Amino acid sequence: GIPNSQDDDIDGDGIPNDQDNDIDGDGIPNDEDDDLDGDGIPNKDDDDIDGDGVSNEDDADIDGDGVPNESDEDIDGDGIKNEQDDDIDGDGVANELDNDIDGDGEPNEADKDIDGDGVLNHDDVDIDGDGIPNEHDHDVDGDGMPNEEEPKSLDIDGDGIPNDDDSDIDGDLKPNEVDDDMDGDGILNVHDRDVDGDGVPNIHDEDSLEAEELASRQKRDVGAEPVSVEAGEEQEEPSQEKPGDIDGDGIPDHEDDDKDGDGVPDHKDDDIDGDGIPNEQDTDRDGDGIPNEHDDDDGEEHEEKEDDSKPEDETKTEDDTKPEDELLWEGEIPAQLRSRDHITELLQLNAEFNAREKAVDNVAEIILRDIKRIYESAIKPLETLYKYRDLSNRHFSDPEIFSKPLVLFMGPWSGGKSTIINYLTGNEYTPNSLRSGAEPSPAYFNILTWGNETEVLDGTQLAADYTFSGLQKFGEGLEERLRGLKMPNKLLEKVNIVEIPGILEVRKQVSRLFPFNDACQWFIDRADIIFLVYDPAKLDVGPETEAILDQLKGREYQTRIILNKADTVKPEELLRVQSALIWNISPLMSSAQPPLVYTSSLWSHPYQEGAPARLLLAQERAFLRDLRTAVDKRIEHKIASARRFAVRVRNHAKMVDCYLNTYYNHKTLFGNKKRIADEIINHPQNYHIYEGLSTLTNISRYDLPDPEVYRDFFRLNPLYEFKKLSETCTYFRGCPITKLDVAIAYDLPELAGKYKKMAESALANIESKGAADAEPVGKDSGKSTKS
Repeated sequence: GIPNSQDDDIDGDGIPNDQDNDIDGDGIPNDEDDDLDGDGIPNKDDDDIDGDGVSNEDDADIDGDGVPNESDEDIDGDGIKNEQDDDIDGDGVANELDNDIDGDGEPNEADKDIDGDGVLNHDDVDIDGDGIPNEHDHDVDGDGMPNEEEPKSLDIDGDGIPNDDDSDIDGDLKPNEVDDDMDGDGILNVHDRDVDGDGVPNIHDEDSLEAEELASRQKRDVGAEPVSVEAGEEQEEPSQEKPGDIDGDGIPDHEDDDKDGDGVPDHKDDDIDGDGIPNEQDTDRDGDGIPNEHDDDDGEEHEEKEDDSKPEDETKTEDDTKPEDELLWEGEIPAQLRSRDHITELLQLNAEFNAREKAVDNVAEIILRDIKRIYESAIKPLETLYKYRDLSNRHFSDPEIFSKPLVLFMGPWSGGKSTIINYLTGNEYTPNSLRSGAEPSPAYFNILTWGNETEVLDGTQLAADYTFSGLQKFGEGLEERLRGLKMPNKLLEKVNIVEIPGILEVRKQVSRLFPFNDACQWFIDRADIIFLVYDPAKLDVGPETEAILDQLKGREYQTRIILNKADTVKPEELLRVQSALIWNISPLMSSAQPPLVYTSSLWSHPYQEGAPARLLLAQERAFLRDLRTAVDKRIEHKIASARRFAVRVRNHAKMVDCYLNTYYNHKTLFGNKKRIADEIINHPQNYHIYEGLSTLTNISRYDLPDPEVYRDFFRLNPLYEFKKLSETCTYFRGCPITKLDVAIAYDLPELAGKYKKMAESALANIESKGAADAEPVGKDSGKSTKS
């Protein structure tokens, strides 16, 4: 048959598509059809809405109704006229957030006809096509930025250098990176929708994203110098877009714990009202219009009282606090504490286990070297040949093979993650305790490792460490959020412990200075056991939690849930709370069984009166035994990780090979190879690449990356530059894909059996040696008794 993309009559009813009121013949009129061309992809996600083989951005008639876009009163064919349509081009992005309103492939700022009505902007009475004439439209170009905030010039200071390239945009002799109002429009960077004054809103401007990051760093930088105020110069009163609600989040300032909406709670914020003037220099700290001296609630009353009561030398010590000190615990030691002896017993940290573990460790080293040998000989050749590292952030090399087991703690803020880690490592109520409390702890990735003496490490030192060197690829933004603690602790001799920053679900998106989900995925991929920690009072699951749980797919067998602080719940309510947590989380995890849950209170404080102490202690002991499996199953996890990585590399190699075979089947002698390759890459569904690969190779479709991932991959690496798998075989060395299949099916699984036999033999030798050492003592004692 004729592919739909080349068929003038998709449904075969004798009516050409451009005259057909029901293109795909599904009985639903085009203007009511959510999938116009019947390809199974909803219109809002479809790169080719009318199925004519021409992508929307290149299509002169997006909805295929025979009316060119510039003359079409309904460009996307959804039955809503353009001037009433919140999404003119039907791409699923609302006009005010869409950087290409008419879907012609031209960004709005460069588009001479923004709304695609065939009338150039300078002649158009309604430039953005929203049905509001320009003279009455508060946002003429429809970019979501009010007219009064649009830049007056693209060279604000008139120095001949465009704002985009100017290191001092507003010509105030302050470099951009230290200028609180970069474009000189009177709106501080932290509130400016177009920070660099180039006319492109920050949400669409790659340059502005960098500028916003600078502004955000100025805001949060512990060592940042305060904005200077010249003598005799009056400070301007802060302006508020909405009286009583500075950040416009709908929460009145007097009830808002983060008045300026910068993600930093007021009690930790150096500039509470976000006006660019540090609190200590601001005559109205909380921006309510009442000077501090007349304001009973100026945002820092409590801190001032504390400061007045402190000696001068103690105040100086606080001023000299280092960033890493924010991690550390401050408080009083309770009078009574629960015993921790069971932790040492169940985690087998006593000296009596040293000989056994040393023998098993010697066997483990042999198996780990075997894993490396298999990786080098069977996995790495195809990984390199088909450039797998350009496709995925999931790598496998010496740090992943030889590192200690990784124990990962994740979950919402204030669930008790830091407290649990302090409890396990015997680090409670010491100068080096991880900071914990009711308020969110600093948003750091806390990494605990073994060391001869206690030492706090910054991100640069951690990224230089052999085990965590792979984190360097996420940039300085992540390095600034890494904090390490080395300790001479028995548990840390056996494992590394990582705490992911607490997930804080908020109504509005909080921008991060690094790829948070990618960094989480890096740790998840290397974790031997993962604990999700929840507080009984905070069981809500929001978008960020859902994203994290989605990243745990395939790792359900390694994931546990801890319902912490369970002694604060009445015994009769505890089962209901536990059930609610399981019901909230289970649908978001792909496992058929509900996750394993430990209900306890993991710290050394005595349980609250009336708490089911026996149940909580039994659950804690079960948790500790489970944690011990991360040590005992270390080699099994390494083998499983190696096999998982090998399967991904094999699937990738076979996918590239499938694309290649399709390419060579359609290539002609005089054809344009790039055009043919691009057509296959951009429309793999037309060539049944995914279906064919799944059918021929028994690889599940769900184990393969999405087509968009391969579009990006082949932009970096042209398809026709790869070799087909059949061309990689040689007479003497054989086929790399065959070696990889053998490694997956036989070599790696056999290592598990080999390790088990060698470990059993090593332990038997230890026991027989111990028995032999004890026997002469008995004989000697017998002889002396006889005499």
